[in-house]
Amino acid sequence: MSSPDPLPVIILGGGGHARVLVDCLRLSGRQVLGFTAPQPLPDLAPGIAWLGDDSVVGQHLPASIQLVNGIGSVGPARQRRALFEQMQRGGYHFATVRHPAAIVSALDVHLGQGCQLLAGSLLGPGVRLGDNVLVNSRAVVEHDCSLGEHSHVASGAILCGECEIGTGVHIGAGATVIQGISIGNGAIIAAGSVVTKDVEPMTLVAGVPGRTKRTLDD
Repeated sequence: MSSPDPLPVIILGGGGHARVLVDCLRLSGRQVLGFTAPQPLPDLAPGIAWLGDDSVVGQHLPASIQLVNGIGSVGPARQRRALFEQMQRGGYHFATVRHPAAIVSALDVHLGQGCQLLAGSLLGPGVRLGDNVLVNSRAVVEHDCSLGEHSHVASGAILCGECEIGTGVHIGAGATVIQGISIGNGAIIAAGSVVTKDVEPMTLVAGVPGRTKRTLDD
């Protein structure tokens, strides 16, 4: 017996990240009803039109659609996280987005709700991703790494094996985190950094090797 067709999706956000997600969703055969933004914007792609602000989601029963978080994440993920949690409180479910060119091990990988795996990303055996985690293009998450909710591994970043990444962490583009490192909640790893020591929560780390630059605001 064939499985039911997946529910149609609405993308929340109308910027560059949302456009990338349209491509992923279409390549995966998902129906996109449109996107939301605070003010009218041009179509994200042919046939993907602005529906209104986020309040239009309430015109659909939670059981009739899924949502896709189209808010990008550069640095702190506050807006992306707040939107996800707001819609969850309303009973809505976020779709997993997986580009066909993403590589995911068949051995004991767990994906939380609303994870996004973009083109060329790789997840090794035993990887655990919390809800709303974004693994961007060509990012590598090696074996037995764990990432907390709302974290972002930016384009080309590498997490070596058995890293423990907290909630709301941003790993910048091209950064490398060596094996076994722990990174605390809310930390930001600057682009191109090489992290060789554990990172405290709510700190900015930059450089090669990575050094703590300052404490971040809550």
